[in-house]
Amino acid sequence: MTNFDPQGDFKDIEHWELIAERKASNTGMAASIIGGVLAGGAGIAFGVELLGGIAAVWCIKSAWDASKNIGKRLRLVRDCGCNAFLLDEDQFRTYVKQFGEETVIEELSFAKETGVELSPFAESWFRTCNKQLKGYSEQMALTQSVALGVQQPVLSVPNKIASVPEPFVQTQVDVWSSTDDKEIDIVGEMTDRISNIFIVGLGGSGKGMLLANALREVKRKHPDKKIFLVNGKVDPKESGYFEGIVDVEKPLHCESAKPQTVAAWFEAAMFDYDAFAVENNGALLVIDEGTIIGARLKTAKCTTLTDKLIGITSCGGSSGKNVWFVAQTPFVGANGSDTSGISQLTPIVLVTSNNLSVVDSWKRASLFKKFDTEEIAELVDQSECNRAVYFGKTAQWYSLPKLTNYSAFNRDKGEYIGDVKFADIQNQDTVIQSTIAAIELSENAQKVLDWLENKEAGQWFYYRSSLYNKRDNAFAMMLSRLGLLNNESALEDVFLELLEAENIDISDDGLGIKLL
Repeated sequence: MTNFDPQGDFKDIEHWELIAERKASNTGMAASIIGGVLAGGAGIAFGVELLGGIAAVWCIKSAWDASKNIGKRLRLVRDCGCNAFLLDEDQFRTYVKQFGEETVIEELSFAKETGVELSPFAESWFRTCNKQLKGYSEQMALTQSVALGVQQPVLSVPNKIASVPEPFVQTQVDVWSSTDDKEIDIVGEMTDRISNIFIVGLGGSGKGMLLANALREVKRKHPDKKIFLVNGKVDPKESGYFEGIVDVEKPLHCESAKPQTVAAWFEAAMFDYDAFAVENNGALLVIDEGTIIGARLKTAKCTTLTDKLIGITSCGGSSGKNVWFVAQTPFVGANGSDTSGISQLTPIVLVTSNNLSVVDSWKRASLFKKFDTEEIAELVDQSECNRAVYFGKTAQWYSLPKLTNYSAFNRDKGEYIGDVKFADIQNQDTVIQSTIAAIELSENAQKVLDWLENKEAGQWFYYRSSLYNKRDNAFAMMLSRLGLLNNESALEDVFLELLEAENIDISDDGLGIKLL
């Protein structure tokens, strides 16, 4: 196996923002001022004071104009997430490859509207794209008018060509629509040939249900395949997902556990998995609730998760090892891993009608090529279970078919299913819920919570401005003092920690929080 990785030059969004900030701050102002002083001095030395003075004034004015643009460029980077307009050719091409042309065009259009100057290559690329889009639009308009029977104006042609009789064919335009390209047997795709998979979805999106159906299909298609589950959330209502299907389960309710406890548990589980895989000629490792597990491991400075993902994706095939990693966010930093581990997994993303707005904030994740939120909304509407699914092997979104619910609870309706003994589940659940009050927050999360508790409950605080909301400067300053404002990954970890402790709610765009 080679080290070839077509995404090897991809960077986290924080890295791109750092590059853009440096370029936004680099105006050549110092050089212009020095040039102005030297020009003035040279003019005096050679007896052409007027010419030297004009040159000096021009250089200094250029420096002054450049300094005024710094603030505007930095605001675009820091507040609006615009990076592409500052990048040079090599960086720009990588940025387009990572985030897609549509996203980059949106950034450049926004930057142009604010009046800032694009980098030379960005300007050239943007101009070329606009020409191509204009030509495509004209061609589409012509095609549609022919299909609708609209007579086009006759263009004059040279006599020699016009004299040759042209055969006329009445073209029938038959627009064919099929639902085949909008639906997918995602369980079949996951289990026909077992591979390494990254399942992403917010709470209630259907990750557990998809996992339960897929694991049953694994046992049906591959009876000898052993399944080793590392379960980071012990919820009695969901015990039916895995009961009687997985061969080994290692559960721990990570939400209420200290980072060091999670690290010790996870390291022991990985040691047992390796031994189990050797005994059984390989095994499928399923890591459920990967976001909270990863967040705790990151706090404990434990690299076992990243090491295991890299190990299985790089060398696991020959020993029969595979991994399915299940998390709530596509951003690798928030999951306690890095791109070297996650990027080698095939992504599967679940979205419901209730969290479509969150998908917009996922556009910058490196696992996506590009997508249209409105198109996803249509797929959700067409789904029997009001969900859409993204499959990394085809890089396409589909309507999710209805799956069997093997748990004791219908999360969409908020009710128990069938003859479930509610009292038994409630008693088990109480044991878990009683520990939530004792959750130990990280130092930064506790400081953010302390700051919020001195404010009015229910009031939103935004650390970055958007089209609809203005940044709260006091909130942003507090995050800056903690080193979180320009560290998107660490900020996500803190927000997620407070969210899971049920202390806060996060805005749909991910830029604001409020105390519950």
